Amino acid sequence: MRGKTPTPTTLKILRGNPGRRRLNSDEPSSPLLKRMPPAPEFLNDEGKRVWSAEGRRFIKAGLLTALDLTMFGTWCLWYSVRDIASRAVNKSGLVIKANGVGNPYINPYVNAISMSSKAMHQIEIEFGLSPASRTKVKSLNPAQRSLFDSLLDDDEEEAGS
Repeated sequence: MRGKTPTPTTLKILRGNPGRRRLNSDEPSSPLLKRMPPAPEFLNDEGKRVWSAEGRRFIKAGLLTALDLTMFGTWCLWYSVRDIASRAVNKSGLVIKANGVGNPYINPYVNAISMSSKAMHQIEIEFGLSPASRTKVKSLNPAQRSLFDSLLDDDEEEAGS
């Protein structure tokens, strides 16, 4: 797709529709998840741990729907890759010298850390998790919140009181 990535309608609403353009009323939507489903089989143990722990945080923040699970699973996969690569760099060092001969070179796991961090960051931007993307989202003022109380989880209502 060419051009700027379209902003989801829900984010436009939360931002106050700054462009004042007509909103897409036909955009697919899915209800927010109330609990995490089981982790997908393609995740390793670390990915499954992150799926459960971070998934609960995403749900509490109101960021995860059934439609988002594939992207969230990909984020968990990249998280586990970064974890494995970071452990390898911590163990063998940033620079490697093969058998004490030849020129030293940067540990190949550093590239894996870089790639996984970049992939995770892109997904985090889609979820509004980076500081820059989060500043573009406005929270509901108390008057607006009372209009939407029936749509919110019981946990969120209790947290607000």
